Amino acid sequence: MPTSGADTKNWQTVVDLLPVAVVFATEKSINSTIIREYFANETACKLLDLDREISLKNQLSALKFFPDAQLSNTANTELPIASPLMAGLTGEPINRRDLLVHGFPISIETNQYYGDSECIYAVTLQPRDHRLFVNTDIPMDMSSAELSIRDVIRFEKIVGELSASLRCCNSTNIDSNIQQALSALGEFCQADRTYVFLFDHDHMAITNTHEWVNSGISSHIDDLQNIPHQALPYFVNEMLQSGLFVVADTLSLPEQAALERDEFAREDIQSVLCIGLYQQQDLIGFIGIDMVARKRRWSEADIRRTRLIGELIATAITTERLQLTLQTSQQQLLANNDALRELVLRDGLTDLANQQQFTDRLQEELARARRQHHELTIVFFAINDYQAYNNSLGKSAGEALVVQVANLLIAYFRRNGELVSRLSEQRFGVLLPYLGYEETYQRCADFLKALAEQNISYSHSHTTRTITVSAGIAVSNTTEQALEELVVRAENALSNAKSRGGNHIESIS
Repeated sequence: MPTSGADTKNWQTVVDLLPVAVVFATEKSINSTIIREYFANETACKLLDLDREISLKNQLSALKFFPDAQLSNTANTELPIASPLMAGLTGEPINRRDLLVHGFPISIETNQYYGDSECIYAVTLQPRDHRLFVNTDIPMDMSSAELSIRDVIRFEKIVGELSASLRCCNSTNIDSNIQQALSALGEFCQADRTYVFLFDHDHMAITNTHEWVNSGISSHIDDLQNIPHQALPYFVNEMLQSGLFVVADTLSLPEQAALERDEFAREDIQSVLCIGLYQQQDLIGFIGIDMVARKRRWSEADIRRTRLIGELIATAITTERLQLTLQTSQQQLLANNDALRELVLRDGLTDLANQQQFTDRLQEELARARRQHHELTIVFFAINDYQAYNNSLGKSAGEALVVQVANLLIAYFRRNGELVSRLSEQRFGVLLPYLGYEETYQRCADFLKALAEQNISYSHSHTTRTITVSAGIAVSNTTEQALEELVVRAENALSNAKSRGGNHIESIS
């Protein structure tokens, strides 16, 4: 440490020769009075546009630092932040690699030195280069530059492969593709753990959805599910505000991040890097890298690589969510169409099949009967003296009678493949595949008997005070039977039954 004027002059001369920008603040006590002096080497004066002939303290205090939007995702980069330079010169530990000064990207780091009679606070500032090119005119931050062109080519190849797989992924393979991306990032960056967390819809909780761990590193995905905002308030606020959380030493986190320090200690995390995942400028989650075995000073290359892989993953998640939304919409549309089609083919009063559905099914069953050479029978039923009943008791009573008869028909004709339909106001049709005349006649007789037992009566019938139903049967027993012919025979049989009055069954061959 310099202890005299000559020593100080020699020391400053040596520091002036350094290609790295260095600013010092020396602090010593003389007669219980704290004396502070400031010094900036030649490189710092050029980088920060300082004039040694004017008070350095005032010039350093006047410097305006801004967050670099390319690294921080900060919404508003027009307002300066509190000077990290002055904070570092008063003893606050600073390690920032996301700043601009005079519009130029820099990194800034602090150190402290203690002598017998004084303390020296040192701040080093180095230009950053986002493009991975070396600028020979200014000192280069070697820790943020690519150490090997081979690494650049290798990472570009990894990105190309991941881009192809993530761009084409769907709900069946998205998880494996994201896992592949995290594995590639972790192995390339020699990390201990890489992961993806997703926020819920209102950013009130986060869930670890994917995780890759290096050999010998413990997994924590199972116990990092649905973590509430208030459990990690400092971290979540940082992500919401800037989309970037870069910590080289988790023990150096401020007091307001006590909950985060405890959680990182529980997971043995020494260094952490997290970058936001966005869907149309909305934060949906983040991708992260943990160092467990050692601390790590994160470089711009680490941030760039992680951000790039994160963007690919965010695109895949957004695409998958869109596909699921479209699929759900299509399923809802199909369900609505099916429901609408069903409504079109149903009778509104009884919920039976209507005449259109009866005709369609009859056509299908006739075609099947021809192919398989089996019998097919249809029966037409009609409520006798329905109009008199309806006029006597009113429309509501008439509709109630129709529903009562419909329900009884369903109870007696409900075997697999059989269809009961309402063909008109008081007429019904029953389709009976694989059934011949004898069994059909017996089942119709059972139905009419059950109806008679219900003893539904009224006072304006010309023939009886009890409701009766007529039935006409037609059996298709040839391979050439036409639909129209079968229907006509059933209608003629029904007319014959009605002319006899009461609960009668007729058939026409």
